[in-house]
Amino acid sequence: MTPKAAITVLAPPEEIRSRWSGFPHAKALDGADVSFRPAPGDRGTEIHVELGGQAGRDGLAGVVKKVTGAVPLAEVKDELRHFKQLVETGEVPRSEGTPEGERFERKLKQRPAQPLSDRERQEVGV
Repeated sequence: MTPKAAITVLAPPEEIRSRWSGFPHAKALDGADVSFRPAPGDRGTEIHVELGGQAGRDGLAGVVKKVTGAVPLAEVKDELRHFKQLVETGEVPRSEGTPEGERFERKLKQRPAQPLSDRERQEVGV
């Protein structure tokens, strides 16, 4: 089974195609089949990405990719989400807690929350 991902972006197909060609962060999409279709009900454009048949399943290399956090389907979904944010809002939002953004690799390195110090609690009024 070939890994697939899709997202709907609120813009006409012509605009999406032209903006897609200039999207610099789509490194994870090298070798993928990307198609653009009008969304039902004139609600923008669907972007469909189909990874190569062996992406993420090629024996030892696939295991190494998973262990190091380089899982192709997760990266593709991250890049599609970032593209949608960029087209619809003009920026890819970042938080102070995760300035590099919501990435699959970061989810693997999560740790439990730490309680606030007394100084931090005073700053937020608790």
